[in-house]
Amino acid sequence: MGRITVHPDCRDFVSTVENLLKRRQQQMEITPYRLPLWQKDDWGPRSWTRTELEDMVYSSFKRMRQGHITRPPRRQTVMEIADYLNCTLEERNRLLMAAHISPVAPYFTGERLVELLQEVTAVAQQLVIPALIINRDWHIHYLNDQALRLQNVSTAQLASIPPEHFNLLRLMFDPQLPLYPNLIQNHTSWVRMARQTLYGFKMANLLCQFEPWYQTLVDDLMGLPDFADHWHTIDVDLPFSADFSVQNLPSSVTVETTFIDSHQKPRQIWLRPLVISAGYFQFDFPQIVAFLPADQNSYGAFSEIGLQGLGQPLRLEPKG
Repeated sequence: MGRITVHPDCRDFVSTVENLLKRRQQQMEITPYRLPLWQKDDWGPRSWTRTELEDMVYSSFKRMRQGHITRPPRRQTVMEIADYLNCTLEERNRLLMAAHISPVAPYFTGERLVELLQEVTAVAQQLVIPALIINRDWHIHYLNDQALRLQNVSTAQLASIPPEHFNLLRLMFDPQLPLYPNLIQNHTSWVRMARQTLYGFKMANLLCQFEPWYQTLVDDLMGLPDFADHWHTIDVDLPFSADFSVQNLPSSVTVETTFIDSHQKPRQIWLRPLVISAGYFQFDFPQIVAFLPADQNSYGAFSEIGLQGLGQPLRLEPKG
């Protein structure tokens, strides 16, 4: 009886899967398998064996190893195998390419990210409305003068923020940072914006949950007031319109904030976030988040402190 061999078209895929299984087993020998408490685990405890892989996610793997299957699985199955293996984006792409499937576009780092940030900053500097630039990890790389003026944040206050804390999620949840007191005045509005921002972060990074930067960032944020409660109760399997925070608020996304008017008195205004992609379909991040006045009163407040609102605001109608 001849020796059974894997079909040539499946050889790379089988080898990649088995290498990843072996890597997970070796990691488990060093550190027992345990996800962070904040991380949802649909698979439960795993031993990372061939048999377990075949039972839980890809029953045809045994037949593929025996040479009875002549082509790798389709994209959806490969992505499910990657989920089972807790793959980083680099590992996920190795699986996809071994299956002769186009990889997930990688996010930018290093020199290429620096180049893109320069391009996006040049766009943001031309805006006449408050704006900031965030990357995939929600780190803030740029705040324009209009944003500082609107939030009454001085350059000295900005400089006092540790670089590792200059993150949009932290600014929304950390009482020690200067934007939080302005946003929390209307708690209902803050909850809606905080939850939608978390929802956006989770959706943008569905394939990055096992990246070291993702794990480190969320671990760090878990110590902030209210962060864990909101993180655990946001369901990305549902549209955000189903979230409890949307009830009894206008369907359009707005946030109330406090600013200091020309008479040095606090004043409430409503802002409408606007996401601007400077890459024109070439890249998602970095991206610009700008803010428009959401009603007539807020439009007037913009003018009062020397900001422009890009035309008349839309009228917001309460949900009936």
